[in-house]
Amino acid sequence: MRRLLGLAYHRPRRFSFTPAFVLRDLAQYLYTDKIEEKKELIKGITLGDEDKFHLIPLPQEVLILWGEHDQIFPIEKAFKVARQLGANARLEIIKNTGHMPQEEDPKRFNEALLNFLLPAPNSSL
Repeated sequence: MRRLLGLAYHRPRRFSFTPAFVLRDLAQYLYTDKIEEKKELIKGITLGDEDKFHLIPLPQEVLILWGEHDQIFPIEKAFKVARQLGANARLEIIKNTGHMPQEEDPKRFNEALLNFLLPAPNSSL
């Protein structure tokens, strides 16, 4: 679990201070809760092979937030996901973050999310 968490962050974190019971609970949650949904997500991200599950373009606006240095799902996957989801997909790469941009740079993550959810009104000038 410590190794997986180490991969999730771009900047080093000290997981050696995380109590073992916390890591056990996290592992139990990751590998027992909503397993079927997680399997579908992994299939959806595994793009590129013709025999794999494919994402279909979506009619609504979609925001994809991705860490620039994600070691779990490399940045190339972000561009593939955006292409598969179509013209309504907007990809935002959060610089200097890994798989957990919401924790590594919450300010930029929240700013991108709010800009998507609450766009600036069109000027009438």
